[in-house]
Amino acid sequence: MNTKKKVLSLLGTLIIVMTFSKSKGQDLNSETNVSSSISASIKYIQVDSLKIAYKIIGKGKPIVFLQRFRGTLNDWDPAFIDAVAKSYQVILFDAPGVGLSSGNVPLSITKWADQAIQFTHALGISHAVFLGWSMGGAVAQVIAINHPEYVDKLVLLATGPSGNPDFVPGNPEFGTRARKPVYEFDDYQFLFFYKSETAKAACNSYLKRVEMIKNKDIDTKPESYGNMSIAMGDFKANKEKNYFDALKNINQPVLIANGKFDPSYPLMSSLVLEREIPNSKLIIFPDAGHGFLFQYFKEFVPELLAFLATDNL
Repeated sequence: MNTKKKVLSLLGTLIIVMTFSKSKGQDLNSETNVSSSISASIKYIQVDSLKIAYKIIGKGKPIVFLQRFRGTLNDWDPAFIDAVAKSYQVILFDAPGVGLSSGNVPLSITKWADQAIQFTHALGISHAVFLGWSMGGAVAQVIAINHPEYVDKLVLLATGPSGNPDFVPGNPEFGTRARKPVYEFDDYQFLFFYKSETAKAACNSYLKRVEMIKNKDIDTKPESYGNMSIAMGDFKANKEKNYFDALKNINQPVLIANGKFDPSYPLMSSLVLEREIPNSKLIIFPDAGHGFLFQYFKEFVPELLAFLATDNL
């Protein structure tokens, strides 16, 4: 079956496509109040023998954010974080070997998931919502599969399953740009936003917001994101465990969302996740790519909060 037919065969699943007019998108000249995440201090906690860097913004039930490939505390959009933190306690952290956290990046997503649970337990959190973006979405899936008793709900953003039989490769340029030592504006736009003028403006707005963050993290080292590449390669190839077949065993409510033009995880990845996870809902954003959650934060956060507020989908 060709790719087009595969996509069409999956469109019978529950999908919500957000169809905003370009004029209805966020007002790029009017920033939201982002003072709390901009000024949040970096804290440290000992987890076994490792020093883990983290930030906490807001109060309420905890949501643990799981970062993308190479991402650190510096890369979460303050506008997105603060919008969620009005209702929940948002927990950001650098995994071992990332940013200001000590240790080495593990070579398996299974270990990443184990360490994330150890971190939350060290904070005194027995269960939480786990929100994973990109590589963090792979970690979130494994947490739900291997540690379901600690998961209230799952949010999978711009990510995909392991061992996907309907796999559609991403744009190879994404991998090349993602591994550049330093990103320029064009790299940020290609990696996380779409090529339209509206998306370009959203990228510029996002970069201005993250630049305002007062307590800065440090960049992830090349040897660390080299380990990430190995871990993700094995996850996608289903080498660690058959995590693809285990998706059907995730019983918690799951929200899946992506941009329509994600160059890293094409739309098929989101469709397959929604098909395989029983209690799941999918939202697709137009004129957006891998970083849709920052481009459309004003539209996405209400959807996220509504999902978190309900007992079932």
